[in-house]
Amino acid sequence: MTIKLSTPENESAGAFAGLGRYVPLAAWLIVVITLAIIPFKIHQTGYVPGGDARRHVAKAFSDKTNQEILVLVPDYKVDNSVGWESFLRYLREKLGWNADALISFSLIGLMLCIFYAPLPWLRRPEAWMAALLAQLVAIPELMVRLTQARPLLLTAAVLVAVLVAWAKPDAKGPSWLKLLLTTFGFALSAWMHGQWYLWVLPLAAFFLARAWSAAISLTLCWMAGTILGALLTGKPFDFVAQTIMLIRRVSGEHIPKWMLVGELQPSYGEYTTMVLIAIVFLWRKIESKNNFAVFQSPAFWLVVIGWILGLGADRCWADWGVPAVLVWLAMQFDELMTGAWEASSPKRILACGLLALPLLIHATNDLDRRYSRGQEEVFLDAADPALQGWLPDHGGILYSSQMGIFYNTFYKNPTANWRYVLGIEPALMPDDDLKIYRDIQRFPGAVQAYEPWIDKMRPADRLAIYGGSQPNLPRLEWHHAGGGIWLGRLPREKSK
Repeated sequence: MTIKLSTPENESAGAFAGLGRYVPLAAWLIVVITLAIIPFKIHQTGYVPGGDARRHVAKAFSDKTNQEILVLVPDYKVDNSVGWESFLRYLREKLGWNADALISFSLIGLMLCIFYAPLPWLRRPEAWMAALLAQLVAIPELMVRLTQARPLLLTAAVLVAVLVAWAKPDAKGPSWLKLLLTTFGFALSAWMHGQWYLWVLPLAAFFLARAWSAAISLTLCWMAGTILGALLTGKPFDFVAQTIMLIRRVSGEHIPKWMLVGELQPSYGEYTTMVLIAIVFLWRKIESKNNFAVFQSPAFWLVVIGWILGLGADRCWADWGVPAVLVWLAMQFDELMTGAWEASSPKRILACGLLALPLLIHATNDLDRRYSRGQEEVFLDAADPALQGWLPDHGGILYSSQMGIFYNTFYKNPTANWRYVLGIEPALMPDDDLKIYRDIQRFPGAVQAYEPWIDKMRPADRLAIYGGSQPNLPRLEWHHAGGGIWLGRLPREKSK
């Protein structure tokens, strides 16, 4: 008969063994809660996303089409991001949300979409936190991208989910549920965001990775999803034709790259991200007991495609390459963590804590005033007594060479009965206005470049210019609206 003596060591080991079954749940809770806290803490700073996020929210309060809001080329037929704007309008009508509530929902909801997108397919969800933290250290401006509150983030979330879910081949082929969900994701992206044609980049990555079955299945899902998304717009043929028209107009302009919108300007090459990828690659190469088949990873090939094309247009890198980097890093960390310790090891909790805390601090701090700078912005509000008579009259046009004037003014005056000469994309401006706008860009500070717009102005129109002093354009009367914004109108005595 053998008698086992109870020792403190045995009791401790037994206690850890009993608690081990809760480690996976604890790890999941840490990841999910940490990722949820980040957007809420950013929101608490008073941060209001700028740019397109404000335009989309304003459209929820306006029954007008973009053709009635902007001065556009005649070929423009379908509002872009029609699905997202319809969804925001639905929330406004059914829940009674105001603009602040909708912009908060856009910020938090879209961030959570991309934060949670890969988690169902990772064995170690903390690997996703590690990927986010590593990429944030390499490019801190990533948080600026993730807080834009644009439907672009919904497309990025679908991309992340596709790259992770389809990374490994299915033994019996993809299930019907997987195919249907993927098709739905593509349709949602097309309807909500509109950039359906850029999905050819990840599809090409699957072909380059020689994942033939997945590539063919995804291509069929993309085609079906794009058709469904186009049908949801209510104008499927115009939806496709308009995209082709926009590509033709943008590519047809022979101008320096610096004159294009930021996402169409070249990337700097993201040296720090390349170094990060190289370090992780060497680490995996050393640690891997089996052959490390990096060239069989669609995410890796999308990184390559996005980086190369990003040298011509940053959109390819920022919108497609960076999410692919996050997925590739997460998958490498997932493999490393799975091999380093068991799923029930207490080390996982320590690892989660060491990842969650710096990620939370880094993502939510006000680095370079990324969350507080917008609090100093000046909005032109038609209800402001000081601006009475200085914003366009009924049927007028607000001329400006600054996209921010459109975003902020439309956000504050979504039902105003005037139009804006510039908004969304300069290539959609009528040819004569586009030429004037490009001349203003070519000669910054030369206010005389605005003269052709002044020639076109009617009594109902206004001109908005940023400047430290009143613009030297004596043909107009001027009023300082604050924040360096000057509003000009035709002299009243001459306009009668």
